[in-house]
Amino acid sequence: MTIKTYALLFLLFLVSATGICQQSQETDTTSHLKSGFYILNDSVGVKVFVPSFNKTQYVNTKTLIPITAIKKCSTVGIGATFGNTGEKQFGLNLTFTPNGDIKMQIATDIAFEERKSIGLFIDNKIINGFYVNSKIRNGNYFLALNLPFAEIKKLEKKINTELKKKK
Repeated sequence: MTIKTYALLFLLFLVSATGICQQSQETDTTSHLKSGFYILNDSVGVKVFVPSFNKTQYVNTKTLIPITAIKKCSTVGIGATFGNTGEKQFGLNLTFTPNGDIKMQIATDIAFEERKSIGLFIDNKIINGFYVNSKIRNGNYFLALNLPFAEIKKLEKKINTELKKKK
C-alpha cells in the first residue's frame, strides 16, 4: 500500500469517527434536567422534543435559572379583543427574586442576541418553550401557555410545591 492509500484510509477513519461522535451527542437523552429555565437551540446538550415549537432542539444541561429563583407563581388570564370577539390567554405570572430577576434578564439578553429560545422544564419534562422578541427588564413575567386552564392550575401547584420544598 502506498502513502496515499494510508492517508485516504486515515481520512475516512476520521470522518466516520466524527460522525459517530455527533450521533452519540444527538441521542443523549439520559441527562436529568432539574426544574428551571434552560436555553434551547444550543448546539450541545440533550436532544428534546419541544411541543410548542413542534420540533426537536438541543438543551444545554446546565440550569440557566433554577426554579428557586421564582418568588411567586400564579395563574393569570389576560383578555384581548380581536375584531368583535374577545378572547382570554391563560398562563403563569412569575415573580422572581432579585437575583432571579437578574438571571432572567441575562437569559433574555442571550436568547435575544443569539436568536435562541428559553424553555421551562419541570420534573425533567419541558413545559413550554418561548422565543424572546426583546430584552426584558421587569420583575414579573407572563408566560402564555397553550394548555387547558385545569392543566395550567396543576402546573402552578407543582411549581409552588417545588418552591416550598426548596425553602
